[in-house]
Amino acid sequence: MAILNQLSTVVFVLMFSCNLAWSQPEAEETISGFHEFNRGQGSGDAENWIQAIRVTHPEPRSDVSGMVTVTFHARGMDQATAYCWKQDASGESEGWGRDENLTSNGISLDRRGNGSFRFNADEFPHGPMMVRIYARNSDGQKDIYELQLFNSSGVVWKHGIPDEVPAGAKGLKVAFEDDFDEPLSVSNDGRGARYHAHKPGGGDFSGWQFSDVLGDGKPFEQRGSFLKIAARKDRESPEGRSGLIASIDADYRGIWAKAPCYFECRFTAQSAIGTWPAFWTLAFGDDNQSDELDIIEAYGGRGKGNPNHPGYSIVSHFWNQKDANGNKKKAFSTRPDIMSTGSQSYWSTTFHTYGVSIGLDETIYYFDDIEVFRHPSGEISATQPHCFLVNLAIGGLSGWPIDLRRYGNGSDMWIDYVRVFAEEPLGPDYLPNLGPEPELLSGGIALNFCPSDNAAARLRSDLTAGVEAVSQRNWNNLAGPHGESSTLVDASGATVDRAKVKWAVPKNDQAWRSRTASPWGFKHGDLALQSGYIQLGGEVTVTDIPYEQYDVYVYAGAGDQSGAGKIELTNGDGEVEERFYRIGWTDGRFKISSAATESDPQREGNVVVFRQLKSRKFTIDWQGDLEGGWTGVTGVQIVRVDSE
Repeated sequence: MAILNQLSTVVFVLMFSCNLAWSQPEAEETISGFHEFNRGQGSGDAENWIQAIRVTHPEPRSDVSGMVTVTFHARGMDQATAYCWKQDASGESEGWGRDENLTSNGISLDRRGNGSFRFNADEFPHGPMMVRIYARNSDGQKDIYELQLFNSSGVVWKHGIPDEVPAGAKGLKVAFEDDFDEPLSVSNDGRGARYHAHKPGGGDFSGWQFSDVLGDGKPFEQRGSFLKIAARKDRESPEGRSGLIASIDADYRGIWAKAPCYFECRFTAQSAIGTWPAFWTLAFGDDNQSDELDIIEAYGGRGKGNPNHPGYSIVSHFWNQKDANGNKKKAFSTRPDIMSTGSQSYWSTTFHTYGVSIGLDETIYYFDDIEVFRHPSGEISATQPHCFLVNLAIGGLSGWPIDLRRYGNGSDMWIDYVRVFAEEPLGPDYLPNLGPEPELLSGGIALNFCPSDNAAARLRSDLTAGVEAVSQRNWNNLAGPHGESSTLVDASGATVDRAKVKWAVPKNDQAWRSRTASPWGFKHGDLALQSGYIQLGGEVTVTDIPYEQYDVYVYAGAGDQSGAGKIELTNGDGEVEERFYRIGWTDGRFKISSAATESDPQREGNVVVFRQLKSRKFTIDWQGDLEGGWTGVTGVQIVRVDSE
């Protein structure tokens, strides 16, 4: 037994190292292009990992100070060892720190698997701490329990933004930094705040959904000099909730940096079944193209069916892009050997910094200021600005299981700081011109319906929206369920003389009103166009149209449910035409329905067109509840048709 006790320290220290016999499968299954979500599950001894440990005191994520007694139960196990990361003996801030054995030569558990140990929290770093309990038995089964605590006493060590410029930012200027030592500034759409609580443009991907700001600690909390993102499954969120912060708001205004630039974040989080903390950037191009640089994707969980990841993943995705041969552009990726780098500690053991230097020619990734990967910069990365995102996802897109029950259905991510450097800082309210170039430069008058209280549904004059062949800028925003305007502009931004529009919904009927629609996969200007609609029905009249001949495009939107509707156009001579549509998933693209009857099979689409009109006036009315969910009209576009 004495020999086993001496070996246990070595064995358990290595359990989270690359000695876990990681075996990459020959062919990885992909999920929508995320090749890192392998289904081989990696570790050759995955079946030996079981969930045996339950901590009875202190409670997970509770505050501790002074002498702390930890009691736990590990059914079927006979030996245990516990560790916690500690500052350097000298107390010097530039040191890595070390892994402190809290249990000397280990703990021999009683026949029921009970054990305990004590440590003095005053001797460890102040703030978030992770006590790791390892247990095993003679049959080769093993378990790790990561006990998250907050040390309210302890030694202030390595807190906050350092004075030194990181290696990847040499020669650059500070463009943004947040030490999280002031009250938080997070809002659901990011407007009027420093951070946006959802992925810009839609596409939240966590199994426990990224939450709106529900109150202090739900899911965000500023404590001391840290930001906490709290994942919880409770009465308030029975399906689970977690959090994300993005540096730009729903209008894409905020913190951006253009190459050459550098992004860095220092954080720690828990490795448990389902946890998926990440720090990443996004840069947008045309035609739904984008570069996604995953500076760190950390996958938590041990055992059969779990990631069993030996470190973390770095991945660069080039979405919707082709290589020189016309094939799908492949991602660059690696798994840094962090257990042999720097402090030689896991991402959940203690705080680490994760950075990326985006250059005109190369993109370089850093772990604790040590280069761990580089690759040629993508064209979008080198030419377009990047925003950043930090999140604690729980399951979701990866498809891996979620099981946080032994942690009280909770887990925390603690962020120490985030900072951005750039050669030419763009400022805190930078607003890039995103999305495609317009096809229609003049000869078009576009009307966008938007709820009065939803700024996201208002189209900026420089954003392009509409059916690709006739897409244009300078949409006229018509706010609310009724109104009129005689100050219309055309696609070039020029004022249209005498043209007027009047719109209204049926009086005294609150169901027929201006509402916020669901995104349905749309992005940029098209997302704003489709974000607001006049639900069910209404009427819009345009007079003094300046074109001798024109087409009218009517755009339809809906809430979360598919639905069908009818559009009627009455020209100045009283002639009526009908078009029918049925809204479904079109992957964020406009699809024209040519159906002239409700039974026409060609009615699948979200746009109808009335062609070659010549009247100086027309009226459109609609019925948006023929079938399924409620639908309505999001916008009307008048496109000049030149005579041949």
